[in-house]
Amino acid sequence: MVLLPLRCVFWGSLLTAVHPERTACREKQYLINSQCCNLCPPGEKLVNDCTKITETECTRCKEGEFLGTWNTERHCHQHKYCDPNLGLRVQREGTSETDTICTCDEGLHCTNYACESCTLHSLCLPGLGVRQIATGVSDTVCDPCPVGFFSNVSSALEKCHPWTRFPTSDKSLGSDPHHDGDPACCPVGVRLYQKGGQGARE
Repeated sequence: MVLLPLRCVFWGSLLTAVHPERTACREKQYLINSQCCNLCPPGEKLVNDCTKITETECTRCKEGEFLGTWNTERHCHQHKYCDPNLGLRVQREGTSETDTICTCDEGLHCTNYACESCTLHSLCLPGLGVRQIATGVSDTVCDPCPVGFFSNVSSALEKCHPWTRFPTSDKSLGSDPHHDGDPACCPVGVRLYQKGGQGARE
């Protein structure tokens, strides 16, 4: 009866010797063949794993390639191509550690975060003014013109323009729920003109 526990201990020890427990490696290391090897740094790819007598072998990414993290990659990634046929241009050239960053030509903005293609800036329609002008990575932001302001054009640049009382009048501007041109109605005797001399009304 005593032999059975002893046999269990023997076989357990033997299995442990043949299949040792996995080792926890330090940061910036990886486990292979029950051994901790150093990861390759950003900008370099793995050539050979380490051994008991040699360190991990890495090599620099070629021109036009990159790797942005500590890694065990066998191949570097190609830099993004900013295709001019899609309205793209290079905003920042890539390095061995960073990818190329693209942006859009004038009058266009990126269709997504990765900026893989471009589209025309949106126009603010009559009755709306530009709150934020579009950039290479963001579209136009429009707001309705408030009371006392108007916009009668479709534009990606124009803000709402204020209506101003004619200098000879001291009466206030009528309230107008539509702000895409002249006020819909005004108090009698109030003469209005658009800034810039676009016309007058009484």
